[in-house]
Amino acid sequence: MSTLNGKETRKFDQVNRMPLPPKFRKGLGDDIVILKSIHKEPCLVLFSEEGWDDFTDIVLSSFDGEHQADAQRKLANRSDTVTPDKSGRISIKDDFKAYASLGDEVLAVGLTDRVELWNPATWEEWYGTKSSDEDDGDFFKGVPYSRPRRKV
Repeated sequence: MSTLNGKETRKFDQVNRMPLPPKFRKGLGDDIVILKSIHKEPCLVLFSEEGWDDFTDIVLSSFDGEHQADAQRKLANRSDTVTPDKSGRISIKDDFKAYASLGDEVLAVGLTDRVELWNPATWEEWYGTKSSDEDDGDFFKGVPYSRPRRKV
């Protein structure tokens, strides 16, 4: 899977289509799953098919029995699959746009394995008010830049 990272602003057209940033198109692929965030962030999460499979494996392995079935139903209620048109635009349903308070302008944020869609003002409220030193200093303390190598 291609790495998805960076931020870009896009605008919806009059029929709720948003052009995906070109750098995200390859990594997201031909069928994209849109999810209303499950962690109370007011954003939408875009997954490639492979990323969605990985995500649902993690979610479903966190539950057993009837709770697993309930998790599947909740994911079905919070997700939709879209296919970009030839110009790389995706359509987003009104209830999904409302969930994330998306207006005409959208901030697309690549997070390595997924893309989040935010209202730019909401992103600024959640993440833009802290300087990078204040935001990152203690949070990433002790996190290495690479994974430890496995002994063979």
